[in-house]
Amino acid sequence: MAFSPVSLPLQEILLSDFVPDIGSKSNANDLLIQDLLEDLVNNLEIDLNTLAIGTDNPINYIRTTSVVMEETGFIFQTGTPSTIIARLSKNGNNESVLNVDNLTIDIALDVEVLDANSLIINDSLAVNGPAVYNDSIEVKAGSIQSKETVIAELTELTATKASANITLTAGSNQNIFVTLRASTSPALNFVYDGAGAFGTITEFQLVVDFDANVPPAQNQEFTIYIVDVVDAGNNSIMNHVVTNTIPIKIKPGTNLNATPVVPIILHNGLGSGTDIGINPLSTTAYASGVLRSNVPSIYGANISLLYIVDQDTNDRLLIKSTIGMEFF
Repeated sequence: MAFSPVSLPLQEILLSDFVPDIGSKSNANDLLIQDLLEDLVNNLEIDLNTLAIGTDNPINYIRTTSVVMEETGFIFQTGTPSTIIARLSKNGNNESVLNVDNLTIDIALDVEVLDANSLIINDSLAVNGPAVYNDSIEVKAGSIQSKETVIAELTELTATKASANITLTAGSNQNIFVTLRASTSPALNFVYDGAGAFGTITEFQLVVDFDANVPPAQNQEFTIYIVDVVDAGNNSIMNHVVTNTIPIKIKPGTNLNATPVVPIILHNGLGSGTDIGINPLSTTAYASGVLRSNVPSIYGANISLLYIVDQDTNDRLLIKSTIGMEFF
């Protein structure tokens, strides 16, 4: 833009106008005001037509408490010819887009969606929701699995059966260590008499339910470990379980999140009279050194389950593997 002298249309006040007290001041400052205004417009290159400042050459700096920008955002550039360093603009979806080469965040970054070609994390990563990997994963260090401990209370289900429940959620850990606690005499409907016997109880059941509010996610996997059987004082009574040849069975429970609630299917339904668990009356032969399902012990048995919704929309827990358990 070619800048030109600023013309101020000041009307001269003459003595003949009978205002001698201001006439000389007005006439004396006319050229001074014009020169100062001309310097202001030309030095800052103010273009009144396009509402621009620094039209051909950028000004040195602007110091302000706040800056309000509308419409097209800003462009930060340097050099001759000019090179764009950063840009804030709107995309075709009327969303703001900030383009920079490198971005350093000193404290925290809070974003709704992050789309990156590569990501390097130097210290730690915490993911509070589900994660989907669409390609292979390479782990160059030890893999640490999640773990939680649960105390499940055994209560009298029938005259011959005692049952305890655990509830799986989307936030349940992959490895669940379960201790069965038997109510002790003289409690009402006690399971353990406190002296090595279980009355008329001949079977323990561990029932697996789904949470009413946050059920497991489809294809989530769990491994349930039978840690111990304890009395009301948390003293191990596993030896009495062995002596009384009481089996510990894994049973499917109910999906409490469904309306109405629906039963969970364990594996293929197992068929009439078929269970899976620790069988103290097992006659299956095992090679020497292999954990036997007929010898329950502390941390001696576990079962791995995969939750799926099958082709008939049933909630199904598939058995992937067991140690110290069998079908019977």
